[in-house]
Amino acid sequence: MSVTTHPLSIKIAAWISGRDAVEPGEVQLDRKRVYILPTRAGLIFAGAMLVLLVGSINYGLQLGFMLTFLVASMAVVGMYHTHRNLARISLRAGRAEPVFAGDVASFEVIVANPTPEMRFALNFSFVLPTRRRSGGLFRYESPNPGTSADVAAASTQPVRLALPTRRRGRRQCPRIRVRTQFPFGLWQAWAYFRPALAAIVYPKPEDDAPPLPGVSGGSDQGVGMATSGEDFAGIRPYQDGDPQKMIAWKLAARSDDLSVKLFETDAGGELILDFNALAPIETEMRLARLARWILMAEAVQLRYGLRLPGTIVLPGNGPEHRDRCLSALALFKG
Repeated sequence: MSVTTHPLSIKIAAWISGRDAVEPGEVQLDRKRVYILPTRAGLIFAGAMLVLLVGSINYGLQLGFMLTFLVASMAVVGMYHTHRNLARISLRAGRAEPVFAGDVASFEVIVANPTPEMRFALNFSFVLPTRRRSGGLFRYESPNPGTSADVAAASTQPVRLALPTRRRGRRQCPRIRVRTQFPFGLWQAWAYFRPALAAIVYPKPEDDAPPLPGVSGGSDQGVGMATSGEDFAGIRPYQDGDPQKMIAWKLAARSDDLSVKLFETDAGGELILDFNALAPIETEMRLARLARWILMAEAVQLRYGLRLPGTIVLPGNGPEHRDRCLSALALFKG
């Protein structure tokens, strides 16, 4: 386990900087926020230099002294450049796109380098809690591999970090560790950042959801298209979110493109997806079914609304309306 991810190191860093909560706005990594220690390779290098120094003293080797102090001075200069490579950059929260549970959420951090020097090999990673080790006294934290980036002089660059999701809801961006070992790998400089950034995780749509419920409340006797019904009306290209059972598999066997079967349906009313009208199943299964129905209704361009206990989304359609309904499912507390 790296010293940069040990909980004691994180607590000490938070105590020194006086910051342990979410940090809104732009944050500059000044010299007080950047910490530096030798890497494992640096410790081995220091041991080798110590052995070389002792040997030079015992045998009176002037060339040994020269080599020892020359190489050690290069390591000290490398420490300065490692620290300088990370100090004085600025970080701020970017965007976090919504995803479905089970997918990978992407958190964007904007890195600004106001100095005239380019920054090399900056590694950005999440510090995530893990299970307590048996027999251990500390709750260890370990980073994922993260993302590495070079930031040009006097420029701004977005960096995206991926995080798998498991449950619906609002997923706060975890603590981010920024680390560098440039230029020699003998020293590691790092800093921590907690951006004010969160991603909405939608419920995972049900795989084998039943067809959409009937459209009601309409006065016009028009005819629209849906993925369920009695009268076959044609096909359309497959879209993300369409149930597999509605795919025209016979046509797919003769073509490289997937198509979905469409059926005629009354289009004069509005579809209301009601949480309480579903069969008595678990809450998460109800939300998964509603998520699938929202995608199905959006795919066939129906006007639909959502009714949850304590929340009502008026009928509409379009990407913004779809996201509004899925967000209501993601944040539902029932």
